[in-house]
Formats: sequence, C-alpha cells, structure tokens
Amino acid sequence: MKLEQIIEKKLGKFPVGAWVPYYKEQFSPAWLEKIRACGINYIPTKTPSPAELDAVASAGLKSLVNDDRVTYASVKDMTKIKDWLAEYRDREDVFGLFVWDEPSPLMMKICGAINGEVQRVAPNLFGYINLHPTYSDRETQRDGLTYEEYLEHFVRCASPKVISFDHYPFLENKITEDYFYNLQAIRDCCNRHGLEFWSFIQTCRFLENVTPTPEQVFWQAFNNLAFGAKGLLYFTYATVTHDPATGFGPAMADTDGTLTPRYYAAQRVNRYLEEVGNTLLSLRHCGVKFYGYRCKDTAGAFAGLKDVAGGAALVGCFERENERYLLPVNLSEKESADLRLSFEDGRALSLSLGAGEGRLIKV
Repeated sequence: MKLEQIIEKKLGKFPVGAWVPYYKEQFSPAWLEKIRACGINYIPTKTPSPAELDAVASAGLKSLVNDDRVTYASVKDMTKIKDWLAEYRDREDVFGLFVWDEPSPLMMKICGAINGEVQRVAPNLFGYINLHPTYSDRETQRDGLTYEEYLEHFVRCASPKVISFDHYPFLENKITEDYFYNLQAIRDCCNRHGLEFWSFIQTCRFLENVTPTPEQVFWQAFNNLAFGAKGLLYFTYATVTHDPATGFGPAMADTDGTLTPRYYAAQRVNRYLEEVGNTLLSLRHCGVKFYGYRCKDTAGAFAGLKDVAGGAALVGCFERENERYLLPVNLSEKESADLRLSFEDGRALSLSLGAGEGRLIKV
C-alpha cells in the first residue's frame, strides 16, 4: 500500500506529528488531549502495549508505534518481526512503525531489511526512518558520502515510502547557511524517485540551537510547505529531561505541562493545515522561486508570475490537472511584509503576511 493510501485511510488529513510527546509520569488523558488540541494527529508511542495504544486512540490520535523489539532489530530477530507486529498491525489507530533514526550508510542495509519485513508483513502500515541533515559530519555520520550520495544510498537500500529528515536552523544570532540547500537536496531526491518528504520543526534549544520565537516556528513550517513537504513533525513536544548534557530547554510543553509560545505557534500552523492540508496533499510540487533572496530558483516560468515585491519571499509552485497554486512565504522571521505579486498578464495580488508566514493561493 502506498503512503498516500495509508494517510487517506488512517489519518484522512495532512500528517502532523510531534517527537517526545510525553514521559511516563506525564502520560494521562489530559496531557494527550492538549497534544490533540494543538492540531497534532499522530505521535510516536513509548511502547506497543495495548493500554498505551488505547489511551492514545481515545485522545483522537494515531500511533507511530515504538517497539524496541523491532526498532534497530538485529538480523537474528528478523524472523520474529511477523509475530511482534501481529500484536497491533491490524489496529486502525496504528499509523506506522518507528524503524530507525539517522542511520549511517553502513547501517542502511539492516535498516532496509527491517523496513522491508515490516512492509511485507503489514502493508497497511509504513516503516518510519529519519535521516541526517546536510550539516551532519560527512566522515562519522555519512561514512564519507556527500549528502546527495547519502540520500541515494538510503533510497536504494531502505525502500522508503517517505523521506523524513531533521534540520534545525536557528543558532545564536544566525540561521544555518545550508538550510535551503538541504530542502532542495531532499526535494530533488524525492523528484528522482517519486517520493514525498516530511520534515522536523525546531521548537526548543539544545546544543548550539537557541529557543525559536513563534515567528521562527512559522518560518520553518511554511518554508517546508513551500518546498512541498507532505508532513510536519515538531521536535519536541514535551521538554526533554532524559539528556541533561544536551541542554534542552522548554519545548511546546514545559515539564509541569505549562504550554509555551511554541505550542500556540504550532497550533496556529496546524489550524491552517486543517484548512488547506488536504489540498496540499493533492498537489504536485513544481519547484520554488526566490525574490529578494540569493538562492536558486527551480520552478522557471510558472503561472505567469512575473515578480514579488515588498520583501524577501519564497514562492512554492504547485499544480493539479489544469489548476495552478502558489505558496508565498515571508522570508523575514522578524518583520511582517506586504507582498505584491505581479503577473505577466498585468494582474496583481497583494498579501499581508506576518513574520515567517505563508499562504496557499490558487491562481
């Protein structure tokens, strides 16, 4: 079963997930209800236990099952996967299975073997694998491969149904220089192999990354959507407490459950996706165009768009049969912008966008 069929059957809407949704002591109906109220529709579980899956389902959420017997499984365990999956594979509330996070090329064969077995035994699910960003270390994390080689090696070895990756762009007083390069590399790989991609949104501080503002949450989400992302995941929902050396700060929910500004920013993005998400899922991505920002266009001439004035902007280009759509994004994560889109036939369209915000329009 193709991923789009699984999404239609199990979710019926644009996939929105959140990593580290809860710790054991936080797990409760009230905590899960706040996750759902944010507009998140699926979460990774801690275990495959029926009680945990039932509670997640009761909150209106789907489960991306984390089963330690399957995740990072060894070759000798491969024959047992069928029996383990039998415990939950037929549940309508189970969306997929977590297989691996950031595999190196040397680990992708076993990663792919697990994924292949999961999809053979449970074709109504998908194996979820997440990849490194461009700023990962070429030697220690990508075994000497360029980023493009790393992506190609993954597709060849793992037979994924989706490409998922994380790139956390906000550092002290700057944005990672290769953010849009990473998005384009993922987009190019998807185009070559007929795949779509999901991406993570930074919601907290850790290591060299700073706490994003609400506007920076918008900026990440809408830039990914403009590049054609067909799923978003927030990193993280609960504030990470199990890894103090990494210096995690408050995420979407603080340790006592207090909701932070990043929660409400994500909720605003997710509510917009409730409106336009199914349309986005149905569209074919045709490239991007940049205005007032030095980055490579990939869309060429599209929908008669001639220029965008009023501020730096990224425009995602989409089509569906004879319909054309644009997704302009205000590339300032600090200031609002009144953008004016002009077209070859003399038409013009004005859009007022908050910092980092975007809007899908049919032209």
